[in-house]
Amino acid sequence: MFGLAAMGVQSALVRLLMRGVASTNVMTTNTTQIAIDATQLAWARLRCNDESPETAHQHEVCRRRLAGGLPLPLGFLAGTLLGAVAFASTGYLALVAPVIVVGGLTLWAARCPGTMRRPDQP
Repeated sequence: MFGLAAMGVQSALVRLLMRGVASTNVMTTNTTQIAIDATQLAWARLRCNDESPETAHQHEVCRRRLAGGLPLPLGFLAGTLLGAVAFASTGYLALVAPVIVVGGLTLWAARCPGTMRRPDQP
């Protein structure tokens, strides 16, 4: 519970007090947004009496955001499962492929310095 509380405090700190700073907890943010959108859509289905154009627009925005955000944790889960299976079957040898990929990306980024610009840089 202390770990969850710490994650909540970190998320609130970055989102509310450090505007313009990149999120330090992307998966927590994505999961939170998915939970909010899913809850809003479920709640809207329970109370079907409000069908104003504004409400319909908000529901459509929620549906799109949910459809766009859902692949992220599913991909994360798939990668976690594949990593666990690879480690269980080959042990530490499973780390060779990720280390090679990260090393290759590091070399590529070092050779092409213009590709690693921050979005706010021209």
